[in-house]
Amino acid sequence: MALPAGMSSCAMCVEIMTGTTWVQVLDNLSVVEPPSATRMTGEGYVFGEDNAVTAVGKREPLEVRARGIWAEGTADPFYTLYTSWTGVCGNLVALRWSPAGCVSTHDAFSTHTTQSELVELVFPGGDAASADIITYEFVIRTPEVTRAAWS
Repeated sequence: MALPAGMSSCAMCVEIMTGTTWVQVLDNLSVVEPPSATRMTGEGYVFGEDNAVTAVGKREPLEVRARGIWAEGTADPFYTLYTSWTGVCGNLVALRWSPAGCVSTHDAFSTHTTQSELVELVFPGGDAASADIITYEFVIRTPEVTRAAWS
């Protein structure tokens, strides 16, 4: 059996949605860190057995972390995220990414478009002793990550 061709994320396509329209942010975001998907688990014990009785339950919510390159100005997605962050009780923010790029034949993964919330926003900072690029981070909490063809 032949090994599959490897793939890098150099062509990754990334979009955010804070209303009803997806907006490409692939020129600003540098990292998308999807979490491990997990299910609730439980166990119980009975006197007559040495092993636990185990079960699995519902899927747990997911938190997707992303990092952006700080580029001061209104075109930077940070300002869109900040506006959502400062909304009363926060506003919905969805994230969609396709590892192989913005082509309809490729897989896309997205957070739930009507129930995902921005739960963490790390502001840009800096260190005078470093030449590192200034970044910001954000975390979106969602009930599910879905898979579909990029559209």
